[in-house]
Amino acid sequence: MHQFVVVQPTFDWQTFGMIVGVIGDLLWLLAYILTIRVGFKQKAFGIPMLAICFNFSWEVIYVLLEPSQNSLKYYLDLSWLLADTVIVYQLARYGKKLQPVPQMRKHFYAALVVTMAFCFIGQLAYHQQFLGVDPYGYESAYNINLMMSILFIFLFFDRQGMRGLSYGAAWAKMLGTGVLSLGTFLEFQHAKIHQPYMEFLFVSIFLCDLFYIYLLHSAQAEPEQPPTAFQAQA
Repeated sequence: MHQFVVVQPTFDWQTFGMIVGVIGDLLWLLAYILTIRVGFKQKAFGIPMLAICFNFSWEVIYVLLEPSQNSLKYYLDLSWLLADTVIVYQLARYGKKLQPVPQMRKHFYAALVVTMAFCFIGQLAYHQQFLGVDPYGYESAYNINLMMSILFIFLFFDRQGMRGLSYGAAWAKMLGTGVLSLGTFLEFQHAKIHQPYMEFLFVSIFLCDLFYIYLLHSAQAEPEQPPTAFQAQA
């Protein structure tokens, strides 16, 4: 009598993580591209200044100083850095005129340089202190992501006519982060790892992104108001 051995298929979590990472990173790249497109079209920067400075600092560190050993991940990160370089240019090119506070408009370039320096030094200090816990800057990236999501909401209320804000980029950011968050959460569950702070970041970012998309959608759905007498004279 022959004995049949039933082999249970095993889920390849490494391949799953790679696929999720590529999809999420490409959606983020799409968000950058759409932001750049709208920015040049409307002569504006489409990401809050503090978020731009933190993003750019993160990418300089984890692309140029501590690059990923995975070649695919490295080139995806490099594409982020190149796209963010263009966004930094848009911030420097159009940012001064879009500042609603006169003092900020007067000292815009000094504020930009100081903010970028503080963000880079802070990111570098974080990397050195938490190298053993977060060597690839994943938790740091999610911290920046949440800050960006919150600042987008404030930027919406600050920016008249949604100038420079991309509805498509908002969707790409939410979906990109959502894919990465869900994939990471499932890997945590598989490994029986409980990380409440990361789970808080996953949920908080999603809710803020969803609210931002709602704001953009509502603004697009509103009928265009005729200019007031003051606006007509401006």
